[in-house]
Amino acid sequence: MITGVGTITEIVDVIRKISCLSEDSEVYIVGGFLRDVLLKRGSKYSDIDLVVNKNALKYSKKIASAFKSKLITLNDANKTYRIILKSSVIENIDISLLNGKTIERDLQNRDFTVNAVAFNLKDFKDFKDFKKQIIFLKNSNVRDLKSRIINTVSVRSFEIDPLRMLRAFRFAVELNFDISQGTFKQIRRNAKLIRKVAPERIKNEFFRILSVKNSVSLLKEMDKCKLISEIFYEIDTMKKASKKYYYHPGGLFQHSFETMRFTEKILNNLKEYFPNNYIDLHKHFDDNNIFSENVTRESLLKFAAFFHDNAKPETSKFINGKMHFFGHEKLGADKIKKIMISLKSSKKDIETVSFLIRHHMRPSTLTKNNVITKKAALKFFRDIGDNTPDALILSMSDWYSYKKLGTFSPIALKLQKKFIRGLIKYYYELKKAKPLSKIVDGNVIMKKFNLRPGPWIGELLDFVFEAQQEGKISKPCEALKLISLKLTCVKKKYKISVSKI
Repeated sequence: MITGVGTITEIVDVIRKISCLSEDSEVYIVGGFLRDVLLKRGSKYSDIDLVVNKNALKYSKKIASAFKSKLITLNDANKTYRIILKSSVIENIDISLLNGKTIERDLQNRDFTVNAVAFNLKDFKDFKDFKKQIIFLKNSNVRDLKSRIINTVSVRSFEIDPLRMLRAFRFAVELNFDISQGTFKQIRRNAKLIRKVAPERIKNEFFRILSVKNSVSLLKEMDKCKLISEIFYEIDTMKKASKKYYYHPGGLFQHSFETMRFTEKILNNLKEYFPNNYIDLHKHFDDNNIFSENVTRESLLKFAAFFHDNAKPETSKFINGKMHFFGHEKLGADKIKKIMISLKSSKKDIETVSFLIRHHMRPSTLTKNNVITKKAALKFFRDIGDNTPDALILSMSDWYSYKKLGTFSPIALKLQKKFIRGLIKYYYELKKAKPLSKIVDGNVIMKKFNLRPGPWIGELLDFVFEAQQEGKISKPCEALKLISLKLTCVKKKYKISVSKI
């Protein structure tokens, strides 16, 4: 149900305003908004889709002007436009030209029966009578809504727009519906058509799928109908990688799925895995402003988990009876960059995933001797920065992907969990601690040691800060004494004598 009188009033006001501006045209609300009204998904009423019988651009400009909002073109060829509303319960109004001479014809070209519904704006009076005026394409709409089934409107649905194959899976999980057997078979038959879709559309839809709580189950279903392999050619290589040299019976592909499964499990149960820091972690993963539309930090972490070992087939070497994958992290990071560039991902999205893959072995290296020094932990935090929680959860998932196989003893897994928890606890203690005051600055260093400005000054300051963080020094005199010991190394590194610096 719609929650709150204020929310209902806002929605009604938006619809009435649109209706008053639509007297010169035949305008219908269609699709998801109506579907969610019928399903009583009040909290989801964020977008309204409209179709207009003529002059879609002119009409869109009129609406945008009335709402004093930004208008963007979604698809110029198909006459589809978006109005982004500010400070409204309705975030977007999408407007497109009627596809056919009548609304019934338009509905016949829509993706799924649950979305093939319309409402003539001229009939709008109040929200209470809204449902009575909704136009259904046929009885199957009502049946599929009640049965909670995703069915295509026609056998040509995926030919009209192959992206609908991905949307079928997203709708299924978001609405808690099942994809019908017939629709699943249609996806399997048409999977190759996904290659014709613009990469940025695929990226947007795929990351929306990864953003849901149980996306792993969806990817398994997508794999069954060959859809995911058509999107990412690298998956075939992962599947063909010799199973003889991997712990999982299904080889690298199974290991990748298991790693992503545990990543999702941890993200969905942060309180269970990190009882001391789950609130901090929720804040970390809820902060998605730096990423592109439809992309979240959680979805990027899952994506990294799925592809973290993507370069193992190319780097595999059998040495002294054991398989090694030297350099697979670096090559894997380079490969994922190319994959994400091909999907038209944003620079920040690409940087985040490639960084996590490049450094996914670091936590295991840090804990391999079953002891983590304060110095090693601080260096790890400095190197990994804001991606520290993500990198630690990815490492934990990598280890736990072998849990069912008994590859690692329960004691080893328990110890690894303890280390990761400890590192995250220490990481947030440092973040919340009062910043250390600077005990010496660059000018003091240059004057004391007769040095000129240069990168060596920054290096010496970092050296002092690290020692300060570790609790080795706390006074200016101690810092200067430490610098005097470091100066010889600086001289050697920059290949100049101290007197010439």
